[in-house]
Formats: sequence, structure tokens, C-alpha cells
Amino acid sequence: MASSYPPASKPIQSLTLHEKLLKIGRNIPCTADVQSGNVHNKCSCLGWKPKINNTGRADLCECGHRVSWHGNNNSSPEELQQRLEIAMRIDKILESKNKLLDFEYEDQEVKNLKRQLISICETSSNNPTKRKFTDDTDSSPNGRKMINLEITVADKSAMIEEREGVIAMKILTNDGAIENLRLLTGLKNLIKIQLPNMPPEYITRLVYDKQHYSLSIVKDNSRVVGGITYRLFPKNKLAEIVFCVVSSTEQAKGYGSHLMNHLKDHLKENKGIKYLMTYADNHAMGFFKKNGFTTDITLERNLWMGFIKDYDEATIMQCTMIDKVQYLQLHKILAKQKLAIRIKIDEQKKNTLVYPGLKYFKTNKQPLDPMSIPGIKESGWTPAMEALARGNKKSIRNIMINITSELKKHPRSWPFRTPVNGDEVPDYYKVIKNPMDLSKIESKVENNCYKSIEEFAHDVRIIFHNCRVYNSEGTVYVKCASGLEKYFDDRLKFYDVPVSAGIKK
Repeated sequence: MASSYPPASKPIQSLTLHEKLLKIGRNIPCTADVQSGNVHNKCSCLGWKPKINNTGRADLCECGHRVSWHGNNNSSPEELQQRLEIAMRIDKILESKNKLLDFEYEDQEVKNLKRQLISICETSSNNPTKRKFTDDTDSSPNGRKMINLEITVADKSAMIEEREGVIAMKILTNDGAIENLRLLTGLKNLIKIQLPNMPPEYITRLVYDKQHYSLSIVKDNSRVVGGITYRLFPKNKLAEIVFCVVSSTEQAKGYGSHLMNHLKDHLKENKGIKYLMTYADNHAMGFFKKNGFTTDITLERNLWMGFIKDYDEATIMQCTMIDKVQYLQLHKILAKQKLAIRIKIDEQKKNTLVYPGLKYFKTNKQPLDPMSIPGIKESGWTPAMEALARGNKKSIRNIMINITSELKKHPRSWPFRTPVNGDEVPDYYKVIKNPMDLSKIESKVENNCYKSIEEFAHDVRIIFHNCRVYNSEGTVYVKCASGLEKYFDDRLKFYDVPVSAGIKK
């Protein structure tokens, strides 16, 4: 019987009803009753498979019941089509792995699709009873959420190594203990290697400072291969990340994210910390963004300004931790959410009918009325929706509005948000002949004074130019100008509107 199982390449419209039930039935538990004495239970078979040495009906399953007890041919045509499409996807995966006729084979991708298929069965009015799947969770409508979300997610290399004892996470501080000092020295040397532009004396002072702690990855109980040095401000519910490094030979194993997740769980659960802040350079921003940090600083200024250390040519970033999230389990949480969304999308599909491809353009070059294409009208699409979608594309004016707002919110924009007070700085307007500030730029944007993004960028750069002309290098104002200018360049790249750098003469 297995040899007559239809191939995955056979079109749906060419399948007989029996073949459709075979494809669906191999992925659905049997619904037949099995009597044991006076007790009636459901068959324990979890999917149709051909009966070996079958001398009876050709569609008998190994459990002794016909395929219709699996395929459930009482479903509506729409439901049958929806289930069949998922079953065909499973067959294509199996065929690509040369497992189409292996009725025992199952991997994570196949298992997830099976759960989607079963979830459709549960919403059917023809569903005869509650069932259980391989994870022994109730598959009734009330228990459907558990079925959908009980999935197995492979652990990262770092998690496996920690579980097997290859690496260990240790919190270190300069408490005088010989072992802690040895490991701190290893971390200090690693930071020097990974951050060659950082002054060695500065690294040494902070790593050994008794107000700082270091969460380190210790491999083979001997050497430090990664670490995060941080300082706590418990009253502000804030922790500052000073250094974050992983040995270049170990970075591919996910040590960095694993280290950060450990730190989040530890600080959140044991120290009452809610916010993490750090200054990240260009090379590190991608890593911090991946781990939940953002340049949008929402923490009140008085809670961090003057507490954390300021760095040149670096961008301040913040991470707000969520109390209910276990960050070491974040990959599993995200996998469950992804699966739940996929199932919900399948449930919300309005039309699963597959139409043949268009042949119109083989013989015609004229435009085709979209409403004449099969399936377009049934989907609910209208020309008005297309016009609305095209109108949502950001205009240059909207980009200028957004960038101005983002610049004003940036923590380094405080000297440039309003005009310089001439009473407080008497000689400012004698030195600066073309004053500019963000409030003036905002007003010009609102009044449509800029004819191009280049004119807008020119005025923004005047702010930085004026600052460097009036203030000495190394002052807090020039540092703010450099940080904000870098952020401005990043926002232009983000909105894909590259303009020339510098001040137009």
C-alpha cells in the first residue's frame, strides 16, 4: 500500500478523495473507539500508516481502522481543502528528505505542521471528540492552546555547554579571594585584547574596582572566555554595562547573548534592577539591538545623567527588562509566539482555493483589470485599498518631521533644542552669525520652508558647526555635538536619504 501512496508532486486537483484522505490521515490521530471489557476508549494511533501483510481492505491502518477514521471525510469542502494544503506541505518536506514512505519519520518542522492541521480539526463542528497528541496535552478547544504551544526548541550551543559543565557562569568582584582575583585578571586581559583602543589603565581600574561586578564565562574551570563588567545603582533600578566582551574564537557559539540573558535574569530577580544602560560604539550597536537595547532613552534623565560614565564616539543605549520574561527561555517564548501566529493566520484565511496561473500575458501586452483575476474579488481587495497603501509611503516632509522629533528626544540634544540665551552667554551672537537650533528647524519643517532634504540636513549641520566654532574641543557641548551628529547620519541612512556631509559654503 505504501508504494501506491501518491507523490508530493501530484497536483491537488488530480487527487482522488481516497488519496486526499490518505495524505490527511497520516497526520491525524485515529478517532475510532476501542472497547476493552465495558470500557470504551479512543484508539491510541496517532496517524495512519499502511498495515503490514494486509489481507483485508487496502486502506486499513496498522491500528486496524480504515483511513476515513483518520482523514475524517465528513468535513466541509473548505475545511478539507485547508487541511489538504497543510498535508501537501508536509509531504513535500518528507519527499525532499526521501522520507515520503517512512510513516514513522517526524522532525520538528513536520510536527509543527501536524499541530496546525489538528488545530483545524478541533474548530470543526464535525469534530467527534477530544484527542491527545504526542505530548499528552488535551486537544479539546479549551486545551488547544497547550497543543499549539508545547513545542520542542533546540537549545543554543552555549546553553548545551553550560548544562554539560563545559562552561560555567560566575559573578566576580574584587573581594580579596585569590580565585576571584585570578579570574578577574583573565577577564581584564581578554578585555584588553577585544577592546584594543581602550586605555589599559582604565580597564584595569574598573575591572578591579570594588563597586563593579563582572559576570564571566569560565571554560574548563580555568580560563575566562567572556564577561560583562557592570555597576549597580539600586535606588534608580539601574545597572550600567561598562564592558561586554567574548573571545573572538568563541563568538560563533552564542556566548554573548547567553551571557546577556544570564545577566538580565540575575539582576531582575536578585537585585531589583529594571533598566540596563551602556555606551555602545559602531561595532557593538548591532549586538545590543539584537539583545533588546534601543537608542530611544525613556528613563528619566535625573536617574542616569551623572551616574553612568560618558564615552566619546559612542551612542547611549537602554534596555528595559520585563518582569514576567525569563530571558534564558526567550528563544522558546519567541518560538511559541511564532507558532501561535502561524496557526492564527491559518485559522483566519478567508479563501484557500488555489487558482491556476494567468495565461493572459502570453498573448496580451495590455494591462489587465485586477478585478477580473480569479480570487482577487473573493479576497476582499479593492482599488481603493491599493491607493491607500501607496499613499502611506513616507514623503520627504514626513521624514524631516520624524528625524527632527528623534533628534530632540536624543539624550545629547539638550544643548541644541532651543536658541542660546544671549543674557547667559553675552558674546555668543557676536561670534556666531548664523545661529540655528532644533526648535527653529522644527518650525521651518512645519511651515514647508525646506524644498529638499539637502536643505534640511544643511541646517542641522549648522548646529554642529556653530557648536565647534564657539566651544573648545573636549567640552561637554562638543561631545554632545559629535554624538548627535553621528546619530543624525545614522537616521539619514535608516530612511535611505543619503545627502552630502559638511556645511555648504
